[in-house]
Amino acid sequence: MLARKVAVLIYGRAIAFGLSLAIPIALTRLLIRDEYGTYQQLVLVYVSIQALLLLGTPQSLQYFFPRMEAAERPQLIRQTWGLLGLASLFVILLFGAAQGMLEVWELSHPLKQYLLLLGVYTGLMLLVTPFQNLLVLEDRAKAAMWTMIGFSLLDLVVLPLAAWLNPSAMGMIHGILITATIKVLTVLAYIFPRYLRHGVSGAAFMREQLAYGIPVGLTALVYVINLNIDKYLVGIFFSTTIFAVYYIGSLWFPIFGWITQSAAQVVTPRMSAAHKEGRLSDIEKLYSESVHTLALVFLPFAVGLAIIAQPLIVFLFTADYSGAVPVFMIYLLLLPSRPFSLGWVLMASGQTHFLFRLAASMSIINVILSYTLLVTLEGDMRLLGIPVATVVVAWLSTIFVMRQTARTLKIPLSRLCPWRAIATATLVSLLAGVPAASLWVIGLRDEILLAGGLIVYCLAFLWLASRFGVLDIRDRKTFQALWPF
Repeated sequence: MLARKVAVLIYGRAIAFGLSLAIPIALTRLLIRDEYGTYQQLVLVYVSIQALLLLGTPQSLQYFFPRMEAAERPQLIRQTWGLLGLASLFVILLFGAAQGMLEVWELSHPLKQYLLLLGVYTGLMLLVTPFQNLLVLEDRAKAAMWTMIGFSLLDLVVLPLAAWLNPSAMGMIHGILITATIKVLTVLAYIFPRYLRHGVSGAAFMREQLAYGIPVGLTALVYVINLNIDKYLVGIFFSTTIFAVYYIGSLWFPIFGWITQSAAQVVTPRMSAAHKEGRLSDIEKLYSESVHTLALVFLPFAVGLAIIAQPLIVFLFTADYSGAVPVFMIYLLLLPSRPFSLGWVLMASGQTHFLFRLAASMSIINVILSYTLLVTLEGDMRLLGIPVATVVVAWLSTIFVMRQTARTLKIPLSRLCPWRAIATATLVSLLAGVPAASLWVIGLRDEILLAGGLIVYCLAFLWLASRFGVLDIRDRKTFQALWPF
């Protein structure tokens, strides 16, 4: 049952990812690289600010909702969206004031004209972001899946149309404002009759929610900064044209977060409930199974994408963005860290302060290392040194998370994960890449190389996984877990 819920959310995010991927494919053809780079810089500002102003509400919902009685939950929902409403008003006023000050002081900045509208968009999306968490907590995983798909379809229809009508960053801002407004109305139409219309029971616990959520929000902000330090530096030291190319190369790793996020929405509340009852052995089992399952996803993904990197980038975004391939390859080194960097046990046990301190320290290290590589390397290596720093720091953070997780569960690190099974999955993934990589020798066209490499790799992986016992393709339960509908 648990695996099916996770699979439902993963399918939802996978479909949403596929739909969302069509957006940059369209935009790179409708916008010149300078305008596309400006738009992505605006998105980067939005992502950074939103991480803080969410106040950890998605995670606090996962923590408090399963610990409360049904009659007490409306108070949690009212309190959560009340906080988000105040945060929305704050960010709109903040961005409006910033734009006004720049105009009064006659200061020139390439993003100045967009600030107020970007603040409105950020405020609207603050009210939307925790919605999928709420649906999952209500045991409505399929509704959450269809919401993801529906919102992505909305973006896919509106954003390319906005770029076609007004091929500029301002046209894109108008487009995302339209989609955000529709999403907010959808969320309010759902939660108002269920949670906000009637009276609520139970005392308010704003202080407790903020005490849990604010460190999470700060951690999320530092995590976003840490993940995007490379983009900040590229935006500062390189042109918007280079930023546009770099963004395409760095686009992939954050997107793969939909896999771990889907699992977290299901697993973390169960860990929280188990931790409340002191069932550490249940948490250990759930964590170990989750890591093993995710490793079977991320390890073959990393190898497969490395093989088809060049034809994939050129096919999707044209040869103008072929310079993104080296950045893309470096970022693929982050994918194998995903199964091991899960902070679910720490979140479920309330260790938000540890996560914040870790994220803050890693962010400082990332800044120092990234800047050092930027100023010491020469030529094209200046640009590539920045993602290298991000990869190194991410793996370092993963080690600390694993150590603290083992301490929380009171087990040695050797028991934390099924290391033998993971090593076998790694070997199978690498061996499956050999016949697929051999297609490069033939000198095929990019389209044929892309399709052929993908097919050969998938078939080789499934066969080897079956022979090595990594995956039993004859077991009906395997396909029932993978196709839960």
